Amino acid sequence: MLGLWNLGPIGRDRGEEAGSSNLDNDGAELGGLIGFNWQYHRWVFGLEADGGYLWARDSSNINIPRTDFDPFRVSSSFKTHYLFTVAPRIGYAVGRWLPYVTGGLAVGDLDYAQEITFPTGIVSGQGAFREGGSETETNCGWMVGGGLQYALTNHWSVRGQYQYVDLGDISFESNFISNDAPAHHHAEVTEHNASFAVMYKF
Repeated sequence: MLGLWNLGPIGRDRGEEAGSSNLDNDGAELGGLIGFNWQYHRWVFGLEADGGYLWARDSSNINIPRTDFDPFRVSSSFKTHYLFTVAPRIGYAVGRWLPYVTGGLAVGDLDYAQEITFPTGIVSGQGAFREGGSETETNCGWMVGGGLQYALTNHWSVRGQYQYVDLGDISFESNFISNDAPAHHHAEVTEHNASFAVMYKF
């Protein structure tokens, strides 16, 4: 899973640029699928819904240098728990093999947190300072992908599939030193999913 976490405007251009980071989440998914297919000559048209529990999470800590003050730290974390997709697919049967492409709706949960920490008296008249927050959302996005299916028997088949998933973004704001300088925390989430399935055709 690949996510792009960007610290938005916090009153200083350097903070916005240096506070951006990429989190590369490796995780596992366990779930199932259901659908139907209709074949016309060698062409196969279908509609499938799949999903399950997705365990993926990562975190990062970035120190942002400043010219006149001590550096401050931006801590980011992300995790997700499930992913569901509903999409048509089109394939072309060659013997027992079926290469296909697919694309459609994706739904997943996003749990995003970010914190800005000033370890020393970076702000005149203040000591150590910490500000941030978190946000949890269920987002609807899209996915495209493809795969290769092989019929073991008339009823049993196996397949490998790849999906590129875009779940949109998630954001929240927190006070940055004062109400006049809020921090905008923003994350854009994409996923690369590779899966293997064993299927039974009724």
